[in-house]
Amino acid sequence: MADTTMIKKYLAMSDISLGTDELAGKFGTLLDLLKEWNEKFNLTSITEDTEVVIKHFIDSLMLVKSNKSQSWQTIIDIGTGAGFPGIPLAIIFPEKEVFLSDSNGKKILFLKQIQESLGLKNITILHGRSEVLSHSKKLRENFDMSVMRALAAFPVALELSSGLVKPGGQIIYYASAKQASEITKDMKCLKELGCVLNGMQEYILPEDMGTHSIVSVNKLWKTPFKYPRAYGVIKKKPL
Repeated sequence: MADTTMIKKYLAMSDISLGTDELAGKFGTLLDLLKEWNEKFNLTSITEDTEVVIKHFIDSLMLVKSNKSQSWQTIIDIGTGAGFPGIPLAIIFPEKEVFLSDSNGKKILFLKQIQESLGLKNITILHGRSEVLSHSKKLRENFDMSVMRALAAFPVALELSSGLVKPGGQIIYYASAKQASEITKDMKCLKELGCVLNGMQEYILPEDMGTHSIVSVNKLWKTPFKYPRAYGVIKKKPL
């Protein structure tokens, strides 16, 4: 079984408080299930307990520390994979509605298992590609915030997400140091998609496990309905 004391210790090092032993237990169960399912489905290349806690749990929750998550009520995690950052955010904020989207069927099965095992009633799981989900009448510009972690280059990720966020909402992009260095307020993709760069907040993970940034983008007006384009087109001709 996962060492919840270790989990609480590393989160405390990053000034993230779990508050109760029940929350720590949920993260422990998440760790155990991730390792169990990873043996069958190869959900993540990060498998050592401490690395999972730091590189998945803490990295996901840096959005909480940046104070950019307090005003939203509905959030969509695009290309969530094994559930990061969406599941840690759903655990910390049971009063928020968190939607997890992914096109991989095996990962969807894992997410459903996590939802059931952790009793996360505030999670909705969406099976599909984000460029398809973005053109759904029910989902188009329906969310207060979108989050993307380890998804794609910034212009690609922004196009995949902007159509899902309401005007007045926020888009959060978890960036590596290299990715953050390439982002500027004058990038064509921002204006084309109805967005403006709000800011970047750098952070260092414990045990020297990486320097990353939370990139915050404000959605100002409606995204033209032609976006997002088909994924192959986006990749070949990014904005």
